[in-house]
Amino acid sequence: MDRHATSTPVSPHDVTALLAALVMDVAECEVGGLSADGVVELLAAVRDSQGALDGLVVRLGLRADELAAVGEGGDAAEVLVRGVPGSTARREAGRVRAASQWPVVGDALRRGATSGDHVDSLARRLSGLTEDQRAAVDVDELVQQACRLPADTFDTMVKRTVDKIREDGGVADAEQKRAASEFRHWFDETAGMGRFRGALDPERYEQFTAVIEQHLNSIANQQGDPIIKSPNLAARALHELVTRTGTDRRPIPAAGFVIDYQTLASGRQHDDMICETIDRHDLTVETVDRMLCDAVLRRVVLDDRGVPINVGRRYRTATDAQWAAAKAVYATCGWHHCTRSINVVPTPSHPALGRWRPH
Repeated sequence: MDRHATSTPVSPHDVTALLAALVMDVAECEVGGLSADGVVELLAAVRDSQGALDGLVVRLGLRADELAAVGEGGDAAEVLVRGVPGSTARREAGRVRAASQWPVVGDALRRGATSGDHVDSLARRLSGLTEDQRAAVDVDELVQQACRLPADTFDTMVKRTVDKIREDGGVADAEQKRAASEFRHWFDETAGMGRFRGALDPERYEQFTAVIEQHLNSIANQQGDPIIKSPNLAARALHELVTRTGTDRRPIPAAGFVIDYQTLASGRQHDDMICETIDRHDLTVETVDRMLCDAVLRRVVLDDRGVPINVGRRYRTATDAQWAAAKAVYATCGWHHCTRSINVVPTPSHPALGRWRPH
């Protein structure tokens, strides 16, 4: 029988007791004797349970909003933050908002037919659309796809759907995120510590974290004994990078990114376009085109299932001789109307990925 075909009401008290007993049973579950088929079967049951529990959290958040509207208790954002990290609470609150706006989403979660990760993708991708653009989205169709596709494949599909609706390849959204980027710092007199807070658009976030991670690894490799990479070590790496001067300043690497060959060759978006950072943050074609004015490229060939079958050698888009020729011809960057000076010539030992840029 289809486990979603019938539904028997269960009291919250019974579910509370059931979950308490389930936690104990799961902790004691012995998997050492499972066969390969048994592993797959149990894992499928766990995935279904995770989806159903995600759905229950969303329904509780919706109920909290209903009660808060009549002055009884806190809303979803206040209730969900209890007992979990803030990032988890914000993610769950986003699912509640999505279920409130699109009931079909909440229903799919309730039945365990899809996962919270799918709803996260849907909420994140559609949040940047205008009201008219969101009205053009066939949410019912997207939910059907969410019920059958893996979360990462579904996220890519939603991105392509949104890009088609925007008609500008995401340029306006990228500009909006860049305009919303900020950096703040202040001294906490109580703690006696300087504090920072900021938000960066995907391109600059990847560049910022890449250079810190590179220097952090450099510090760790210089130590005689094994060293644990920690937030404290990251703070040291950031300080050393910012306070370096003169010849001690090293080339700053840019973020890595992934782009399909058709987009790379044509410089135009298409239905199956892949244009994102290594961590799957969206980039516009214009951004990647700008980054490619000098970059180190690696060819990766995928089969029809998306599995890498060939990883080619790296190669540069500009040699040292070409850099010298460019400096002889141009006083500034050769990009259209760019006034940035050409102040670094990469070498094979220090390839300054993307240093010659218009912005």
